[in-house]
Amino acid sequence: MSRRKRAQSRPATRAKAACIWQRWWAEKGPVFRFGAGFIALVALFSTISLSPFLQSFLTGYLEFDARLASIVLNWLGQQTRNTGATIVSSRFAVTVLSECSANEFVVFLWAGFLAFPTTLRCKITGIVVGTLGVVLVNLVRIVTLFMVGAYRPHFFTTVHEELWPGLFVIVMILFVAGWTSWTTRKKPADAAA
Repeated sequence: MSRRKRAQSRPATRAKAACIWQRWWAEKGPVFRFGAGFIALVALFSTISLSPFLQSFLTGYLEFDARLASIVLNWLGQQTRNTGATIVSSRFAVTVLSECSANEFVVFLWAGFLAFPTTLRCKITGIVVGTLGVVLVNLVRIVTLFMVGAYRPHFFTTVHEELWPGLFVIVMILFVAGWTSWTTRKKPADAAA
């Protein structure tokens, strides 16, 4: 076979392989496609979150979380100040660590919203509202953990390691359930428009 014919057959082979892949993917059920897309996106976002750029962003975000929590705690009469990602008062001090950023929940929400079969507008709405919701719930978590540590320190470990992780998961499940209900109810209205 001449070089020219081989060069022409490569795009045809690639197109045929792409067609086989698309047909195989289309034959899979929606649950499989969602699950595979979700897992792939979680892996991608988790890998990206380890990049040096995002790690430096995370440091700034943790300091922002601590500053915001300190402001809320001062509104609650706690006389706190923050230094970097640490919130300090005369009664208690807590440092907001990367494990406290709730970025795992953001990764799961984004992957779920992007993998779910709906319009781009619904996905973007879910990502924006979901991210803001995670930030707000995490702020409440930091404030309540500080209050528990200041006034009931013997409950701090239980609330931090058992109660709040469970509450966070429940809140995320309710949020995703509400979003999927909204987006599937919205679909027929979008089709009629």
